[in-house]
Amino acid sequence: MNSTKRTGLGGVEDTLRNFWETRPVRPLAGGKVGGVAAAIGVRYGIDPILVRVAFVLAALYGGAGLVLYLLGWLLFPKEGDPAPGSAEPTRQPTSTALAVVLVVLLVPVVFWLTSSPSIIGLALGLGALYLVHRNYGDRGVAPAAPTPADAPQPTVPVTDNTWVYPGSAAVTAPPNETPQQTPPAWDPLGAAPFAWDLPEPNEPEEPEPQRPRRRWISFATLGLAAFFGGLAATLGARPDIALAIALGVLGLGMIAGAFLRGGRGLIGAAIPVGALAMLLAVVPPDGITGGLGNEEITPSSIEQVQPHYQRSAGSLVLNMQDLRIADGQELRTGAKVGFGDILVRVPPKVDVTARCAAEIGGVQCLRDSADGRRAERSVVDQGDDGPGGGNLVLDLTVGAGNVEVIRG
Repeated sequence: MNSTKRTGLGGVEDTLRNFWETRPVRPLAGGKVGGVAAAIGVRYGIDPILVRVAFVLAALYGGAGLVLYLLGWLLFPKEGDPAPGSAEPTRQPTSTALAVVLVVLLVPVVFWLTSSPSIIGLALGLGALYLVHRNYGDRGVAPAAPTPADAPQPTVPVTDNTWVYPGSAAVTAPPNETPQQTPPAWDPLGAAPFAWDLPEPNEPEEPEPQRPRRRWISFATLGLAAFFGGLAATLGARPDIALAIALGVLGLGMIAGAFLRGGRGLIGAAIPVGALAMLLAVVPPDGITGGLGNEEITPSSIEQVQPHYQRSAGSLVLNMQDLRIADGQELRTGAKVGFGDILVRVPPKVDVTARCAAEIGGVQCLRDSADGRRAERSVVDQGDDGPGGGNLVLDLTVGAGNVEVIRG
């Protein structure tokens, strides 16, 4: 029987309506943060660990997973205490205070989804949830109340010492005749007539056969991830892009494994690949070298200013506020930090041409600022006194951190 017949779903509109009416409920126990992943796992019979990994993978693609998680936290009801006289837990809507907090968090996160990977990740996440509901929408839902045709029939009254089969009509004996007694199936010899009025014992239901876990999914997905990641690197893609492609293949394998009961071994591979992809994504394209720790440089003359400063990790402070640059003279310098901050203090009257960039972080380039992923600003500032006082050209880059250029 196909899934459409099992779930009673028709087109897209019927599927979406059914999803909203039977959407997952955030459980009181078993959830980590908000219970969204646990709610989806319980509703569709999927391992919550796989759901959490899927959210993390989607978050790596421009923050799409974070948006989907906050939406689930906002729209999925919470499991409440059972109503009086009922054993079923109630569905409680998200509290007003929490809903306001979630909406406030969603506004800046949604505006952050400006890159193609984030939009693709959001579309893939919503599409995966649609397909899961389409195929497994009948799981985790309480059975419907019996219809009148299926409702149990009223018990037929019988006379004393008369046994009838369940569901059959009692036979009224003619006057002056003794009613005929028929032994039940469990006592064909009629050895225990005193217990014939007991109900028929139900035969134990055979347990559903456990489907074997398909371990080949993990090996096949790992092979495909290595192939496509290596192919991308061979074609000249950056290491973080190649790892992102491999991570996407691992994510597709875990989604397929959720349907086919396999692929749990991919979790251990996806976590380090995702972490390494994020690490390499913030490294400048030409790499980073240099020392570690904090360093402050205060040159007293133009000759002491190096053409370039570089640190692998830490903070770099370049204090040139007391430096004298003659009219018509130009000084060029730059700095690059892998993980950390750059702060440059420029003389109050010098003309400044600066480029400030951060792969992940924020830049404050004199009077212009930006933050987020690949934040960059280029400014030309002649100071409050207008043109004159020499020209200072800066090129400043950090992988993950902040860049700041200030006067004085």
